[in-house]
Amino acid sequence: MPCADASLREPPAGAPRARLAAVALAALAIALAVGAATASAEEPAVHFPRDHLAHPATGIEWWYVTGVVRGSDGRRYSIFYTLFRRSGFVLPVSQVIDLGSGARVGRSERLAPATLGTQALDVSAAGARLRYEPGSNRWSFGASGPGYALSIEATPAKPYALHGGDGVIGQSDAGRSFYYSSTRMRATGTIVHGARRIAFTGDAWFDHQWGNFENDDRAFNWDWFSCRFDDRTELMLYRFRDAHGRPLTAYASGTFVSRSGRAVPLHAFTVAAGRRVLAASGRRWPLDWQLRVPAEHLSLSLRSIVRDQLFHGTVVPTFWEGAATVQTGKPGLCFVEQSYR
Repeated sequence: MPCADASLREPPAGAPRARLAAVALAALAIALAVGAATASAEEPAVHFPRDHLAHPATGIEWWYVTGVVRGSDGRRYSIFYTLFRRSGFVLPVSQVIDLGSGARVGRSERLAPATLGTQALDVSAAGARLRYEPGSNRWSFGASGPGYALSIEATPAKPYALHGGDGVIGQSDAGRSFYYSSTRMRATGTIVHGARRIAFTGDAWFDHQWGNFENDDRAFNWDWFSCRFDDRTELMLYRFRDAHGRPLTAYASGTFVSRSGRAVPLHAFTVAAGRRVLAASGRRWPLDWQLRVPAEHLSLSLRSIVRDQLFHGTVVPTFWEGAATVQTGKPGLCFVEQSYR
C-alpha cells in the first residue's frame, strides 16, 4: 500500500532526526485528534441505561407516558402521566378520560420535595410512583388523587428512538434539550374510580426529556404529535411557537420510526389546523389537524376523539393533551399536545 504520510519516508541525507521525530509525532497527534473528533461527532449524546435515570445537574426534566387502552369494562380510555423534576421538587400530573362518554375519570397534580439520583430511578412522592428496572427494561408509573388512582406497567416493544438523530433537539430559542422516546410499549395497569377498579391493556408511548431551559417561556409553547400506525410504524412531530402563536420554522422537527425500529430524523413537514376548535381557558384550541411529511409520503388528517381533553392545571399552565384518530391517510391513533406559557 502506498504510504500517504510523507513524514514516514526515509529522510534525505543530513536531515535532523530529532526534527523528523517531532514532525511524525505531530502528524500522529493530528490524526488522533481528527479521529477522536469524528468519533465524538458520530457518538449519540444519549446513552442507555444511564440516561433513563435522573440528571440533577440540569434545570428541568420530565418522564412522560401516554396511551389509548381498553378496560376490563369494555371501554376505551385515554391515559397520560408526567413526572416533572425541578429544583429539588417533583410534580407528578396525570389524567384519564373515557373516550366513549368524554368524561374525566380522574386527574392528579401535586408538588412535593424529592431528590432524584443518578444510580437508580425509584421515586415515590406526592401519591405518585416512577420506577425503572434495568434488568427487565420495565417502567412503572403511578398517580393518585381524590377517589382516583392510575397504575401503569410498560415495556418497550422497540428500541428507544433518539430524536434529532443523536438525542438532542433545539428547545426553541431557549437552548438544547436531550430527548428520546419509546414509541411503542406494551402496557397493562389499573384505573381506580371511586369504588370501581378497572384493569386495562394497550399500547403506550414514552418520552424522557431534560435540559437547562426552565426559566425561558419560549421553551414551553409547542404543538406536539405522536402517532402509532396500524402497520407498526410511528411518527413524532413537534414545532415551537412564538409569544403570538406563530410557528417558529427554525424549531420544527420530528422522527419516523420504521417497523424494525430504525429512527429517521425529519426536517420538513407541515401542520395545518382544521375548523373545529375548543374555546376554553382564554384560548382557542384546534381539534383537527392536517399533517404532511413529504419524505415519508404521509398525508394525515387527524380528529380529536373527545373535544375537551384539557388538563386544567393549578401548578402547571393549562394545556391540551388528547387522543386523536387518523381520519385519512395511514390508519392509526395519535396523541396531540398543545402547550402555552
